[in-house]
Amino acid sequence: MLGFIKSLVRKEERRWCGVCLFELNPTAKPLPSDVGERWEYAFAECDSREFSFADLVNSSKRGCDRCTTLLLAFETLVGEFKEATWNPNLNSPGSPFLEITKADGTKQNLELCCNDTSLDKPVLFADEPCLQPALCRGYKLPRSTGGDKSLSQAAVWLAECRNSHDQCRAYDAAFVPSRLLYLGTKQTNTIELVDNLEHAVPYAALSHRWTQETPTKSLLTTNLQDRKQHGMPMASLPEMMQDAVSVLRRLGIEYVWIDCLCIVQDDKEDWKKEAALMASIYSYAELTIAASWCDKVGQRLFRDHSAPHESAVDVAKIGGQSIFIRRRKPHFNWSGTESDMFGYTMTENPDIEWPTLTRGWVYQEQLLSRRMLHFTRNELIWECLEATQCECGWFDNNNVRQQGTEESYKRAAGDKTWAEVIKEYAKRPLTVATDRLPALGGIAKTTAVEKGYDTEEYLCGLWEKELESTFFWYLTEPPCGQRPNSQIPTWSWASVDGDKDCWQVSIEGIEFLGSDVKYASGSNPFLGDVVSGTLSLAGQVVSGTIYHGQDWTSTLETLRDATGSSLLLTSERGTEEYGLQIGGQFATFNPDYRLDLPGNDFICSGSQVLCLLFGRTTSGEWDPDSGEGTETVRANLLVLRRTSEEPPRYERIGVNESCIELDSFLSQSERRQLTLV
Repeated sequence: MLGFIKSLVRKEERRWCGVCLFELNPTAKPLPSDVGERWEYAFAECDSREFSFADLVNSSKRGCDRCTTLLLAFETLVGEFKEATWNPNLNSPGSPFLEITKADGTKQNLELCCNDTSLDKPVLFADEPCLQPALCRGYKLPRSTGGDKSLSQAAVWLAECRNSHDQCRAYDAAFVPSRLLYLGTKQTNTIELVDNLEHAVPYAALSHRWTQETPTKSLLTTNLQDRKQHGMPMASLPEMMQDAVSVLRRLGIEYVWIDCLCIVQDDKEDWKKEAALMASIYSYAELTIAASWCDKVGQRLFRDHSAPHESAVDVAKIGGQSIFIRRRKPHFNWSGTESDMFGYTMTENPDIEWPTLTRGWVYQEQLLSRRMLHFTRNELIWECLEATQCECGWFDNNNVRQQGTEESYKRAAGDKTWAEVIKEYAKRPLTVATDRLPALGGIAKTTAVEKGYDTEEYLCGLWEKELESTFFWYLTEPPCGQRPNSQIPTWSWASVDGDKDCWQVSIEGIEFLGSDVKYASGSNPFLGDVVSGTLSLAGQVVSGTIYHGQDWTSTLETLRDATGSSLLLTSERGTEEYGLQIGGQFATFNPDYRLDLPGNDFICSGSQVLCLLFGRTTSGEWDPDSGEGTETVRANLLVLRRTSEEPPRYERIGVNESCIELDSFLSQSERRQLTLV
């Protein structure tokens, strides 16, 4: 009984520092911000806990050992700051973190980590409180992504996937690329170019971004025979490729496929033949090495990140557990945004962190590869069809395959809707505008196999069987410029640049009547050699007028009433640079491209257009005075321009979203059959 009473007394005497949220050492003087009995009381009024730099200094001076070590750690990692916020994420998904706000308003996220911490969140009012509510599992990163520890971890990930992941096994082990590079042993100074292997061999692929140096090292008709006979000295390869070879030798993979070294770059027929095999090349590769952070001449695959501000700093050792703090590392996701999957904004720029992953050609390499090992600025990241892992442990904490959305992690091409593919791919730029469809050909080919689609059903970047969910695409950003490729039909999303999404609600009375797409003689439809393409449909249409420039500015001025407010109808993505008039209603108009620029696609202000209804948007407003609600239904319209009279043909030029009242539109509309070019 005496022991039980003593234990109760000890529990009552426990105090938690109101700044660092660790249990306060008994010799420290109390402060008003401290939390008595249970750390949970620190979050009674808010899910986060703030403190200032001055608070940290005062707590250190009063004798809190943890605040003293944190103060020293902050000097190394971020310097002096204005305020900080502990975010334990007790009631929301995502791993805990500490947000630092500097005096200039910039923010940085830190993590308090321990190797042995449970992946489960702290249990509120547990019998034994956790060491610190924002503590998460994490691992100290090696000094270099090319070090022994990192490459050993890569070998472990590869072995686990080979042994345990049924989804990641190749279903056609007999495939072999036309050409491969034989790497030999660690002591070999030359890599060999081999072709027409009689039997399949395990091989890797390299996913990389071309630089100015790449063409000078590429396989050409002039050096093809020499490389077949004598190989290529390791020292002549770009340093990034030399590093990739050393990784593969370490992993025991003797062959690699590298696009610039395995396709004859100045032979158009060879390029077409190999491009048609691209889906198989990446799908059947044992592993794809991704030079995800490399985009400059002379850049290494490996990076040393042992600078003090990038390294972990020890802050405590409690019960045999070492606790450290570090900058939170950025982690990409498949939605391609600049924030993590749980909405916490990342300050890092994807074009700096992983510029290779932002490119159009690399999208299909990443999507089609069964296993991908990313070399980033900070660490190695592993992606396969059953796991996503990183050296720092962030993916373990967030468990993306359970907590994240499907768009957050790697899935097979056949598991994605084509609307998802368009959204993810369209935002990735290409050096050559005409590559928009060829760079997607491997994914289209794989989709055809996995979903049982016929090749003839592939329509310039759209699938006939998924037209209802993809045909009515729209830009999610202002138009970038003129149409980059006049050969692609205007109804295809590939005809213009920019981020895109697709109308994902039921379409409104649209009937698709057929299509006629012609490609260059003998060309594979997946290579994108489009000669012409038409698509016919039927729906409700109304005539309208589009405006831009001074005409539209003058129109806007006349729309203002005596109170100075505007009668203009606007949408969420609307821009007042372009306008649409239907009957007596004026609305913003979102063009697919800059139709006011001089050139073949210029359209005069005041031109007549045809507006095709494809969907409706319903919104409601509540009037607190009357206690009644009102509902408004507006039309979503495809805006078309006639390009020829006989036979009548129309081109797509933009979208009007949720502006024009649906009843007003329908009262003026008629049902027509249209052919789009």
